[in-house]
Amino acid sequence: MSRRRIFALLSVLVLATVPALVQAQDTAATRPSNPKKIIEYGWDVPFTSYVRDNIRAMEQLPFDGLIFKLHAGGQVMVQRPIPEEKFATDFAAAPEIKWDKFTDNFVMMWAASDQDWFNDEHWEAILHNAKLITRVAKLSRSVGICFDHEPYGFNPWNYTITQHKDTKTFPEYEKMVRQRGSQFMRAVESEYPGLTVLTFFQLSYFSQLLIPMDPAKRQDQLSTLSYGLLPAFLNGMLEAASPGVKIIDGNESAYYYTDKHPYYEVFHRITQRAKLLIDPQLWSRYRNQMQVGQALYIDQYFGLRARKVPGHYLELEDQQKWFEHNVYYALTTTDEYVWCYSEKMNWWKDKDVPVGCADAIRSAKQKVAEGKPLGFDLAPIIQKATETQRAEIAKLLKIKKADIARATTTPPVIDGKLDDEFWKTATDLVPFGPLAETNKELTAETTAKVSYDDKALYIAVRCQEPDMKKIVAGGAKHDDTGIWMGDSVEFFFGVDGKTLPFTHFIVNPANVAWDALHTPDTDTSYNPTWQRTVAKGDKDWTVEAAFPWEALKMKAPPPGTVLRVNLCRQRRAGIYELSAWTPMAGGFLEHDLFGHWTFR
Repeated sequence: MSRRRIFALLSVLVLATVPALVQAQDTAATRPSNPKKIIEYGWDVPFTSYVRDNIRAMEQLPFDGLIFKLHAGGQVMVQRPIPEEKFATDFAAAPEIKWDKFTDNFVMMWAASDQDWFNDEHWEAILHNAKLITRVAKLSRSVGICFDHEPYGFNPWNYTITQHKDTKTFPEYEKMVRQRGSQFMRAVESEYPGLTVLTFFQLSYFSQLLIPMDPAKRQDQLSTLSYGLLPAFLNGMLEAASPGVKIIDGNESAYYYTDKHPYYEVFHRITQRAKLLIDPQLWSRYRNQMQVGQALYIDQYFGLRARKVPGHYLELEDQQKWFEHNVYYALTTTDEYVWCYSEKMNWWKDKDVPVGCADAIRSAKQKVAEGKPLGFDLAPIIQKATETQRAEIAKLLKIKKADIARATTTPPVIDGKLDDEFWKTATDLVPFGPLAETNKELTAETTAKVSYDDKALYIAVRCQEPDMKKIVAGGAKHDDTGIWMGDSVEFFFGVDGKTLPFTHFIVNPANVAWDALHTPDTDTSYNPTWQRTVAKGDKDWTVEAAFPWEALKMKAPPPGTVLRVNLCRQRRAGIYELSAWTPMAGGFLEHDLFGHWTFR
């Protein structure tokens, strides 16, 4: 999976320790006592009856198991109990599956989006659903369930948008979520004692918090994160789990790895540093019952994604090598399970499967089983693809320039209405364009006006939105990192025209703000005084803002001054779109690509 630009910066600090971690590769590779297994999962996930009817053909593929779904559905965290009669087909088909080569299989269980942690009736329904889904896992002789935490709609793991955030504190939520995690584990074990719970991610997600810091600061940051309540749920699961239970952290971030080092880093992150988010009384259980998993993303390596990634610029032979490389190191650094994901192909119907894909899996598995080296260096392959990608993107990157007119009237009232005389003489900027990596036509236009005087820089940004009911206001308070989970407008200003440092301001549709100074470290303690107001119309929302010059760490500019700047928009209203006034390659923080404003 989208998600987390500021934390990518922090992750750089963590990855700086990778060379030392790689010295412990032998430890990471020899810790597991179980055979390494690859589990298939993707948009081709089959139903119970399909598996029963086609298992012999399915087992010709080089997997050790699969994740399958139920005719009854698999959304567990919903307000309503699934009637048991809906499971009739699954209860009948599951015992009839004749597994042979597929020794490790899982039943899919999706997190839904509309439950309330404090509502006992909701949780009676959830536990009822969890038991029935787990029963199918037991009847099918699967090893357990696959629990996907990702919500597809409202996110119950994000404290900042929960139903009771105004009346209940984050610690109160943590306590309740931990209780629900225990209830969940007891429920699934009542149907299947000692099962395995495969998850796509757990504490591997929180790299930005698993570094030395004041515990109070860690807790404060956790309260703002999209999955901030997930550690509490895991603590509850561990607290209630019998000794035979295994919980797999599937490390979904491994989708995008291009060398071996992150695999080893995340192994140590999960096994060692992640304990910072676990109750010390549960450390022994965490050590004995949590396992490191790894993920593969075929669409990334073979250039099947809509967004252009290095895989798009590789010849087929090199795509195969990238895939084999990642299979090899995923198997090397997992305790037991690697899960293989795709959205664009169907293994079971042999539809759109890249040539050589299965052979790459077989080759990597054999090398790992025999203790042989990978036999090739991926670095020059990725470097060549990256250089080709950058060259293509560079053709699309034309840094924009604009002359900014000085105000000739009194400053506007910052109310979001843009009906002041002031804005009639302001500079109109060209509409925002897409990021070069996607170069996809935008479905909603964004425009801006700019002017200035001796006191401040004034900017108005109008965001066209066809469906205003779908806009998302992530984050609930100033400097809340949840702001990236919703619609927002971002402002970037180079200090005195330099590449670094630069100031960074964000506003969401609820007029919640975030600000920082990038040096290149991100200093979120930088909280200057600036004005902003959001106004909403039928088909748009507008941000009107005034930035005093001292907030931009500069003096009022004399005519001819050039300021490096960009304005950007993140759209989440039913569709995910990133756009910017001057083109960016793949993200907003590319300060070397900022445009130029000349003050007149």
